Amino acid sequence: MKKLIPLIACMFLLSGMSLRAQTKMTDEQRQETLAKFEEFKTKLNLTDEQETKVKSINSEFFNGLSALKSSGESKMAKYKKFSALRSKRDAQMKETLNDDQYKEYKKFQSEMKENVRKKRKQK
Repeated sequence: MKKLIPLIACMFLLSGMSLRAQTKMTDEQRQETLAKFEEFKTKLNLTDEQETKVKSINSEFFNGLSALKSSGESKMAKYKKFSALRSKRDAQMKETLNDDQYKEYKKFQSEMKENVRKKRKQK
């Protein structure tokens, strides 16, 4: 369970930002994001079966991201593959979560994406 929380938090962090921006987060930003995720996690109220499936989905997603990050492809090619990975993960999450949980998942992703955009503008 302790390993699942950071894994899911990372999933949500990556869903709304580029791979490059992820590496530039400060410790304070990470703590803020983890706190938001904890609040979000209580809203989702995942069952044990859902937690297992979400963990599997996230593992597959992060393995793909690791391979993508270490590849020497162009930024555009990486972005296209990242988008495909994200779309696949979203489809799997839609199958795993019920309608209300999925709406909360998408809402959380949108909030995280907007926070990242605001922080980029401040720099």
